Amino acid sequence: MNSAEPRPARIPAQGVLCIDKPLGWTSRDVVNKVSGILGDRQAGHAGTLDPAASGVLLVAFGEATKAVRWLMDAPKTYEAVIAFGSATLSDDAASPVVRQAALPQPLTSARLQAALDARSGATLQVPPVVSALQKDGVRDYERVRQGEIVVREAREVWLGASEVLEVTETTATVRVTCGAGFYVRALARDLGEDLGSAAHLAALRRTHAGGFDVSQALTIDALLQLPFEARRPHLVPLETLMPRLLPTFAIDRDVARAMVQGKHPQVPEDVALEPDQEVLLILREDSGLVCVATAIPEDEEGPRRLKTVRGFTAAQHLAERTVESAIEPTPAADSAEPEHGSG
Repeated sequence: MNSAEPRPARIPAQGVLCIDKPLGWTSRDVVNKVSGILGDRQAGHAGTLDPAASGVLLVAFGEATKAVRWLMDAPKTYEAVIAFGSATLSDDAASPVVRQAALPQPLTSARLQAALDARSGATLQVPPVVSALQKDGVRDYERVRQGEIVVREAREVWLGASEVLEVTETTATVRVTCGAGFYVRALARDLGEDLGSAAHLAALRRTHAGGFDVSQALTIDALLQLPFEARRPHLVPLETLMPRLLPTFAIDRDVARAMVQGKHPQVPEDVALEPDQEVLLILREDSGLVCVATAIPEDEEGPRRLKTVRGFTAAQHLAERTVESAIEPTPAADSAEPEHGSG
């Protein structure tokens, strides 16, 4: 190509790619590598995995970055190996042992399952002292590194289905499903205390997140081995992704246009919307994404109205269309020059 010729426009990547994060990599390392492989540096991930953890990491590109919040809020499933007999500063194997204790007597599947069941549902959990949580703009792990003592209050988290997969003399492998903000390493620490011992997380693998299973995940090596043109087709588009994450309702074009224009139309009768609930609104005629919306009260007795939480670029054309005039346009004068639109 002649250096004076303009370069072809870069086509942004669009969608979410499910990656099987390898051990030893940070989540940012994976995003940087994958964005380079796909030829688009505008990317982010939905939910950090520590370097010592592997498994499902969702990398979002383009318009799909708007889904990151809901991807992170969706339940996640992990397989965790818990080592009993010692507790560590960070509640995992990445820091020194701070306490040792006798092994649980006995350490059995039934006893461990009972301890897991006792913590299921909405439960209180104290985050690890070594974490990315912030106070006054400083992350807890930085405070610990500086010699500060970090004290965190217990906060409400959610633990769903759990299953003991294997038990040895000193370890247990469990599968747990949990909500946003849940620390599996804090669970390992707490289970050690529940069983009258001490414990820390020895290994962790995320097997499900945001509607994606690890069986669907590509390794970085597998992605590299694909021809360039075969890489982006593995991106799951926003239109497929969002209905997995939120209750979805179809609305007509008039309501959709009002939403895109920043107005607050009345909640349609066929849209079941609880207070403070967020729903996905799609266009009835073609299922195109319009926005994520919630309801706001008009007043104590007035109708509830819709408010946009997050709009989608694909719906912007709704606001740009105007109602065609019923008046016949004046015919243009004959001209030898071709007619051009006014833009």
